[in-house]
Amino acid sequence: MSDTRKFWNLFRRHHDNEQSAAGSDRGNALRTQLEQLARNGIAFDIDKKEVSPRQSKFGGRPALPASWEWPRYSDEYGEEHDLAFLLQINCEELAPYDTDHLLPHEGMFYLFYDLVNQPWLNGPGARLLYTPTPAAELVPAEYPDRLPDSQRLHEMGLKFSNSPAVPDWDDYNSLLGGDDNANLYTDWDIIEKRVESWGYPPVESAGRLLGYARLIQNGIAELCESRERGDKPESYSPESAREWILLLQLDSVDEPEVEVSFGDCGSLYFYIRQSDLKRLDFSHIQFEMQCY
Repeated sequence: MSDTRKFWNLFRRHHDNEQSAAGSDRGNALRTQLEQLARNGIAFDIDKKEVSPRQSKFGGRPALPASWEWPRYSDEYGEEHDLAFLLQINCEELAPYDTDHLLPHEGMFYLFYDLVNQPWLNGPGARLLYTPTPAAELVPAEYPDRLPDSQRLHEMGLKFSNSPAVPDWDDYNSLLGGDDNANLYTDWDIIEKRVESWGYPPVESAGRLLGYARLIQNGIAELCESRERGDKPESYSPESAREWILLLQLDSVDEPEVEVSFGDCGSLYFYIRQSDLKRLDFSHIQFEMQCY
């Protein structure tokens, strides 16, 4: 009986060692793979110090080019709506964090959004705009008379930090084209813990630029390409879908001074083709809102 017990103990020990070695090899391969897929992101968070008119900020009044009008649109019933101003991002402030040199280092990004109807997809109710105009030449805009006080959001500054990121499941699977041989993810809960120990911890922030989106529902890149192809679906390919990357994500804001929720604690996502970003062409940005 004792010999039998010894045999099974030895067998289990040998089996466990083999499994551990196989798991270690798989983990090393996954780590190498993720390092190749990793991207630098720029996280931003609310900073409640006093902010000047031309600095990066949430809410308040934007500093716009003198020739611009406050963005508005007509809904399906022909009624005009002025959009709420959410974000202003001074590109000069992004430069120290843009380690891959993907973004413009002069000018300003602006995010305007219809907080009443809260559109989910592309349309005039969600606009991420860019001007190359130097910040010193921008003029603080006055609120439109028709914009309700509830949409004149409390002004708060933004602070930035580097945020190295790897894809979550949907982006990972999309980037590999669904190739089971290349796909090394097995159990997301286990992988998530490993990813943090490998130097890619989850970053709690108000939003981010570049890197990878923190998705609430499904992946977005492939949907961007499908919508862009429109009536020419035959021109779609997984390779063309991989061209789309995150440009900006803004999460719901929950601060004592202001609370803005997109759907049920959701996020706004804006994607751009890498080739368009290289040309600093922001005319084909795709938008989606996701929530819980």
